[in-house]
Amino acid sequence: MGTWNTSIKGNDASSDIYSDFFDSYNDGESPEEISKKLFADYQEVLDNPQDCNNFWFALALAQWETKSLDEKVYKKVKEIIESGKDLKVWEELGADKKDIKKRKDVLDKFLVIIQTEKEKARLPKKIKAKDPIFKTGDCLTFK
Repeated sequence: MGTWNTSIKGNDASSDIYSDFFDSYNDGESPEEISKKLFADYQEVLDNPQDCNNFWFALALAQWETKSLDEKVYKKVKEIIESGKDLKVWEELGADKKDIKKRKDVLDKFLVIIQTEKEKARLPKKIKAKDPIFKTGDCLTFK
């Protein structure tokens, strides 16, 4: 697991999952379709005890932001946080006590956030196509 900080998206797995969710969301897919696809695409992460919690956290955050938080996802995240499973993983990976305390604070705040319904769903971003620099038929040469 590549971890940069104690935030929810502060590691490779969470960042990738969150990014993939919103790439598909911005392309017009529904959060439900995206979630199914992520479960299939990230089965290896789900099977990895060191990374699986990050999958659940990233998915819950993305679903919450789009006002589509699945009850099963919420319950799984709540169980992980309340049981301390994620903090045990951090201990096993050699995190110091200061980082573990920071992570606990982040997780506790995250649980409070996702327990309340978001006021407005995050809207898909419209990706503007840029005009190409070159036109059909342009010829380029390099020295």
